[in-house]
Amino acid sequence: MMIAGLATSSALVVGAPKVHAPTRFSSPVATVATKLATIEGPDRYWEEKGPLQNPPKEENEFREFDKFSKFLAACSEHGVDLTQAGITVFAPADLAVDEYSSVYGPLTKAVCAYHVVKGEVGSDSLGSADLTTLEGSKITYRRMFRKHFVDNAFCAAMASPPRTSYKGDIKADNGVIHMINEVIYPGWSESEGFDVTTRS
Repeated sequence: MMIAGLATSSALVVGAPKVHAPTRFSSPVATVATKLATIEGPDRYWEEKGPLQNPPKEENEFREFDKFSKFLAACSEHGVDLTQAGITVFAPADLAVDEYSSVYGPLTKAVCAYHVVKGEVGSDSLGSADLTTLEGSKITYRRMFRKHFVDNAFCAAMASPPRTSYKGDIKADNGVIHMINEVIYPGWSESEGFDVTTRS
């Protein structure tokens, strides 16, 4: 009798699936803004250090990752909301913002809003999607040199070192991020360049 009881008891313990109580804590929301603040930006090689070092070094010894802090700060300063639902953000990293700012000055509200499109657009849909920005203008899409171009910048372009890669289709809880190699701006056109009055 005791042996039969033990066998039954054992079978119930061994064969019973573990039941987990539902978790009452949700994971933190990873919005576009949060993602951009925490992810590694485009990879950078050598930069101003140059390949001629004493002693010589390899490309991977100079590899660094850019950040998006300057774009995020400008969006925050001008009230461009990167936490709203259902957006696509074409994100320029700090180096691209520095290059733009050295010629045209700080990023304006119009320029920041021009980097944000309503709706979640993957890189494979850029050519067919409506790329109207929060600023109100429409981004021009072109496919050239086996790359996706949005106005004057390319995005979602992976390369082998020492060329820099710009990741695309980075999913956030409220949208999609595509890294771009340059700041884009309202008024750009393939044939006419841009109208400097639209940058403010």
